[in-house]
Amino acid sequence: MSVYTHLNINELSTVVTRLKLDPIKSLEGISAGVVNTNYKLTTETQQYVLTLVEDPHEGDALPFIADLLTHLAKKGIPCPHPVTDQQGKAYFIIKDRPSLLAGFLTGSSPILQSSNHCFEIGKILAKIHLAGADFPQSRKNSMGPSRWLKLLNKIGPLLQKKDPTTLELLLNELKWLDNNYQNLELPSGLCHGDLFPDNSLFLEEKITGVIDFFFACHDLYIYDIAVIRNAWCFDVNGKSIPGYWKKLLSGYTEVRALTENEKKHLTTASRAAALRFSLTRLHDNYFPRSGETVTKKDPQPFIERLKYFRQL
Repeated sequence: MSVYTHLNINELSTVVTRLKLDPIKSLEGISAGVVNTNYKLTTETQQYVLTLVEDPHEGDALPFIADLLTHLAKKGIPCPHPVTDQQGKAYFIIKDRPSLLAGFLTGSSPILQSSNHCFEIGKILAKIHLAGADFPQSRKNSMGPSRWLKLLNKIGPLLQKKDPTTLELLLNELKWLDNNYQNLELPSGLCHGDLFPDNSLFLEEKITGVIDFFFACHDLYIYDIAVIRNAWCFDVNGKSIPGYWKKLLSGYTEVRALTENEKKHLTTASRAAALRFSLTRLHDNYFPRSGETVTKKDPQPFIERLKYFRQL
């Protein structure tokens, strides 16, 4: 993710001792993403990803995430496996930030997505949903509808001055979703919540890993499907790519069948996901956090997605 907190190898000596790691050879900041600080940590024998949670309100999520990753890995999901100390604890504090060290997975995130990538990401999402069905813990979606309203209230005055048309669009959509989405009673369970291309790893067109479960939560399964639809089935300008959605959905349903009610509300969920990422990207552009390396993402392609879904 973006690098907000600078670290050097000497500052990790306590972690090395506690986790009984081999001597560190290198520590490289990972600049993709927007939420937390991530480093690629290489020892003489292994490679890891070190994550520092930057949001002080989200530090309590680490025990949930560590347990979830362990659970999914045991079920055969290709996700990072947390490194634990002798007491079995997988999280610790570095520079006042809750932190987690996990194994590094092979592969790379696809820069240009293909329809075969879409099929594979649909399949793996369904497998995550099934694997997480018996995970005993639950976590509310921190980026759900209640957060949308708070974000819009914060960015609204700035949008009113800079782009009142977009503000009107977002206000209308929030009201529509309040009436048509929030109270849906559909199958729900463990969701990844943020399975974008940069949170996946492939070797050519075969998936090798799913990473960054920081937004993992309990929500409607179709919301998670809607997230990957928004993330994988559009070009850089927010235009729908023909055939990608059909391929993605076929990959998902090969593993987990959708109910008829879920099928009816796929577009509604897609509107919800488009609104969520429009709002968070607008917020991060208007209120950027400082850091050594900060990645800002353009909200406009998601506003275009929202317009697209509203016309379906």
